[in-house]
Amino acid sequence: MELLLLVLAGAILAPTLYVAGLHDVPNSIAIPVRTRALTPRSAVRVAAAFNALGVLLAFPLGLYLYSWFEFPDMEPVLALSVVVAALTVILGWNVFTYFRGMPTSITHGLLAALLGGSLAAAAVGDVSADTIWSLPWLTPLLTLLISPLVAFGLAYVLVFAAVRVARGEDPHDVNRVARGLQSVSVGVTSLGTGLQQGQRFAFVLLIGLGAGGIADPEGWMGPAYVVFAVLIGAGALHGGWRIGHVLAHRLVAIDPLRGMVATTATSGLLFIGSLGLALPLSTSLTAASAIIGAGSNQRFATVNWRQCRRIAVYWIATPVVTGFVAAALTIGLSALL
Repeated sequence: MELLLLVLAGAILAPTLYVAGLHDVPNSIAIPVRTRALTPRSAVRVAAAFNALGVLLAFPLGLYLYSWFEFPDMEPVLALSVVVAALTVILGWNVFTYFRGMPTSITHGLLAALLGGSLAAAAVGDVSADTIWSLPWLTPLLTLLISPLVAFGLAYVLVFAAVRVARGEDPHDVNRVARGLQSVSVGVTSLGTGLQQGQRFAFVLLIGLGAGGIADPEGWMGPAYVVFAVLIGAGALHGGWRIGHVLAHRLVAIDPLRGMVATTATSGLLFIGSLGLALPLSTSLTAASAIIGAGSNQRFATVNWRQCRRIAVYWIATPVVTGFVAAALTIGLSALL
């Protein structure tokens, strides 16, 4: 039974990785394409390549996260049921939010799904709920809650510095430099996105391999990261334009200078958070907040606050929906097995 569930988890993980690449790539390319820093075709190619590279570089960070955030001991069937439920929920929610054009957080949803599934496993198995609650959930939770505020504030403040530097310069030269920096930010942001994606999905796979009785789960991760990189990169090649249209056209009217500030703030926070601090930052929350922060620091109303409120509703709904549905699926699978 454990082998069957492990195979099922792998079968669900493959499309989940593809959709993750599709879902997150707009965060790095939406504004550069909107301000004509890159053509759509060039942007997706650069983003896909650096996304895949970031996944490969995430290999040691994924193992670190697995050793730091130790999953509670439970029956192998229950643990695999939690993994299958979490991956199923994330896949379904990402597909739904993509077609709605909403830049929701995969990291946020995955953590909530694992927590909801684990609590459900405690309800039907011999696992103590106190053991689950004692895990360090607070660190990633605070990171996910604070990162949008930091991204918004950083982008808002950096606009003052950018405007001061550009004051008196030829507008064409300013726009040319701003577009050039945005082109660079596509690679940096995509690299940070890949680092995040590699860590989060490696963590889930390691849980599944350990519960499935694989003797050396860490030894499987080298080939697994190559598969991760290929699938996520393939998803990124499709551009994710439904979400990209919302970020670039329906959320804020932004010029090249402020677009440069937004993309620079996003890439800096993601790269430092992923590589320097190994924190589970959300690409979607960081990018959208930076765009809103940079766009709102103008002398005219350029932000579509109605669209911002709509996105915020989806951000709040993500952990609630994924957590409760993963709990329900875990209970259903445990009853069947």
